[in-house]
Amino acid sequence: MPHATPPAPTDAITISDDRSRVDLDQLLDLYRETWWAKNRGRAETARALEHSHPLITAWAGPRMVGFSRVVSDLTYRATIWDVIVRSDLQGRGIGRRLMRAILDHPDLETVTMFLLLTKDQHRFYAGLGFTHEKDMSMMLRR
Repeated sequence: MPHATPPAPTDAITISDDRSRVDLDQLLDLYRETWWAKNRGRAETARALEHSHPLITAWAGPRMVGFSRVVSDLTYRATIWDVIVRSDLQGRGIGRRLMRAILDHPDLETVTMFLLLTKDQHRFYAGLGFTHEKDMSMMLRR
């Protein structure tokens, strides 16, 4: 019977904003763990990464265990996308560390409004200071 690799302790997790470290294969594996991004393709994902900054990753050694990205004007507004932590490591503070790396990122220090969309993680983001903004959203889906 194969042995599962034990999860890394949270203090062994490193957070990086070095975009050259993003491993597309590992990122696609992370996406497959989600209900909202499991069918993303390689070319489209690579294009999205090219137009996102910063890219924040979490690592347990050579294994990418978390990811998030931002689309921003780097001055006033930023939208946070794709906050993902491997399911076997959720609940260990890695998602919070990814978000802190975004909110405290030097390239985003003048940003006064961060937007994110979530269907099921409202409590997590509220713990980071996000609030529900009634009557502020509109969306056009194609």
